[in-house]
Amino acid sequence: METIKKVPKQVSGPRPFGRPQRAVEQVSLWSASALLLAGAWIWTGDKTTPEFDAGLDSITAVEIGTHINFLAGPELEGRDTPSTGLTTGLQHGAAKLERLGYKGLGPDGAFLIGWTYPTPLEAPIAKDCTATIQTEGVEELRTLALNQDYVPLPGANGAAAGELVFLGFGIHAPKDKYDDLKGGKLKGKVAMFFSEEPRHKKVLEGPEISSAANVYEKLKGLEDEGLAGAVIIRRPVADNEAKVKGAEELEAPKVELGFRHTWATWNDQNIDRAMAAKLPAIEISVALANELAGVDLLKLAGDMDKSAKTKRVDLEGVSIAFDVKTDKQTVEAHNLVGYLEGSDPELKKEVVVLGAHFDHLGMDARGRMAAGADDNASGSAALLEVAEALSLAKPRRSIVIAGFSGEEDGLLGSRAFCEFPPIEKTSMIAMLNMDMIGRGKDSSVVVLGAEKLRDMEKFLDRGDKLAKTGIKKIVTNKGQELWQRSDHYSFYEAGVPVLFFFEAVPITDNEDYHTWRDTPELVNIEKVTNTARLVYNTAWLIAQDDDRPRME
Repeated sequence: METIKKVPKQVSGPRPFGRPQRAVEQVSLWSASALLLAGAWIWTGDKTTPEFDAGLDSITAVEIGTHINFLAGPELEGRDTPSTGLTTGLQHGAAKLERLGYKGLGPDGAFLIGWTYPTPLEAPIAKDCTATIQTEGVEELRTLALNQDYVPLPGANGAAAGELVFLGFGIHAPKDKYDDLKGGKLKGKVAMFFSEEPRHKKVLEGPEISSAANVYEKLKGLEDEGLAGAVIIRRPVADNEAKVKGAEELEAPKVELGFRHTWATWNDQNIDRAMAAKLPAIEISVALANELAGVDLLKLAGDMDKSAKTKRVDLEGVSIAFDVKTDKQTVEAHNLVGYLEGSDPELKKEVVVLGAHFDHLGMDARGRMAAGADDNASGSAALLEVAEALSLAKPRRSIVIAGFSGEEDGLLGSRAFCEFPPIEKTSMIAMLNMDMIGRGKDSSVVVLGAEKLRDMEKFLDRGDKLAKTGIKKIVTNKGQELWQRSDHYSFYEAGVPVLFFFEAVPITDNEDYHTWRDTPELVNIEKVTNTARLVYNTAWLIAQDDDRPRME
């Protein structure tokens, strides 16, 4: 049977704040004597402050939806660790915290703190990567800039040179009655084509992106036709208005071209595993591709989406030569960390940590994006809203807001935080974590840790009663299989009392978990907002109380 706590009816008038008051303060002398003999206490509730109320009012569905749309937007390309998209998402959080008056805890006050990925990742060897363009009639070669104009394709090392030919999407699938390579006369040339496949309702597998879109399948077809190499144009991810409705529109961020250290895999049987090719290949920006072709290639791709007909453009007189090499290397990732000093001269030395992971899975080799709207743009958005609320509430203890990377790779960012904390480790008195809080009924939430840590359960219970949140059911005795699977566990192992806020169990009920279908329009924005309010209530009480929670 679920452990359920219901929000009581709200009553007017002040609610005394602090530890439970003795019964003698509330009842007759005779009754008080009897209760004292029995050792009984009467809980009269906590009271809020005007600053607390302002903080609670600041947590809105509109702002949470705005953050989710940004973090799960196509420009951030699934926020893989590490990636330029993830860095952009962390910078978005840093800008918000700075506006709220938080201080960065990194070198020179930086909000982003680097940590070393524990295993080497595939990365370009800069000194061994070159790329040049030769245009007929122009004597001087144009040198392309690594990580700006181009990046190597993972697993497709080597040298290539030849005249460029635009081949649509580079797909050779005659059995599916689609072939960008038809027409011949391709031997020795370098193919330039878009990632993904035509966005047509009937071609290939229709709306579902087919295996023919896998870039390594494309390279195999080009190799069989005798091409010398490939230049893949990173087509922007489809933005089909799959957004949280009612949220504000933020300006789309400019994300630099970045090397994709890994490819996303899914909770799905159809996993593309091959990530190597004999044909050398690089990826380039749309801007560079348009310049080389002399036409608007995105418009051309749009025409192909509508017609499902291939387009070939022989770029006569435009040749490319490149030589690229990648290898396993040490790579740095970052956590977002912001600090808000407490208002009490003594208690400000103690810190309440609130966290959520900003990373997700990135892109797969077919061009499908893991938007990660629920996992975990929902928790990240709530974290930023709770951060704002606490900045208004001015609690007695200090607050640290932590946006982790590397969670999807094994809690790497939070483990790095706990191993090399940017604050005194003994100052951390509690940690509240939000991960996947956007699916299911908007009036319920799962909270892990309450059954293990009695003091944390008491704070959660008081937070539930403190002020209206919209949460009517808190499940604390289910979902233990998830206990070690999110960032709170790194803090628990470090001896910090924790609570983990999660949407519902079992997790298998969420069929879109770790698939490309985890998009913003499927997020229950009211549930995220309600959960954020409950986290805020609980965090404020922990940051206000005379006593710190015990680790049991």
